[in-house]
Amino acid sequence: MENKKTKFTNILDTEMFGDERKQYYFDIKKAKNQKLYLRITNRRQEPDETFKRTQIILFEEDLAFFVEAITMLLGRHATGNLGISC
Repeated sequence: MENKKTKFTNILDTEMFGDERKQYYFDIKKAKNQKLYLRITNRRQEPDETFKRTQIILFEEDLAFFVEAITMLLGRHATGNLGISC
């Protein structure tokens, strides 16, 4: 039997949340150079019933900085101590 490659071959783990109109996917993937990265995908349905997809890729060496930055931001949000005033 032939071993077919799919677009999911290099996904090592995934999490997803959302509803029928918008979804978020968090995928840990392996690049061709064998390094790991996080791909965050937002998929949302447009008014014309098509879907638009937006992605961000964070390489393994940047993940600690990303986690620290989002933790700090969400911590300020949770305590009502946002740094920018309008």
